[in-house]
Amino acid sequence: MRLTRAQARARNREALIAAAVVEMAAAGYAAARLEDIAERAEVTTGAIYSIFGSKSALLAAVLEQLNAEFFDATADLENPELSLTQVLSGIGVAWFRAATAPLAREQFAFETELLATALRDPSVSALLDETTGEAGHARLARLLTDRATTDDPAAPRTTDDQAQHLALVITGAVTGLAQQVQLVPDTLTEDDFVRSTLALGSLLQ
Repeated sequence: MRLTRAQARARNREALIAAAVVEMAAAGYAAARLEDIAERAEVTTGAIYSIFGSKSALLAAVLEQLNAEFFDATADLENPELSLTQVLSGIGVAWFRAATAPLAREQFAFETELLATALRDPSVSALLDETTGEAGHARLARLLTDRATTDDPAAPRTTDDQAQHLALVITGAVTGLAQQVQLVPDTLTEDDFVRSTLALGSLLQ
């Protein structure tokens, strides 16, 4: 079945985002060539300019895609009826699944390379701040705010300040766990992630 122009463009966009993750993970953002990304995606270099307009816009699209995947993975945790314990467990599960997904190793390498680039290049640092804030600390803080601190609905609820602090601690902890999964596979389980996020909840007590 022949694809419509819109369908072909959407397919090419998806292929280029996936190719950019792999190529930038291997070469770094600065050294990654659009020609190599296009070849990996099996499209022309012109398609990159047609769809994204520039290399930085392609990078922004990659970050937005990764953010969207995180949003999808934690969408169920938006339920205001969930307790803090339930949200913490869900965060642990979501992070473990992301860390063990089929392309997790490439994404980990991509994020590591990008962070190193951001430390050297203010424009990349600004792009990261603009595109990842809600998916990172701010996203977690929102999920953790106004939650019953025990499974009793009448229990005290988390404040915004508590959620902000807990989100920072969780981000650091689960990022380290995810790195361990990539560097030494099969050493951590989903239960390890869940137990870790639950233990961090005790910081509010």
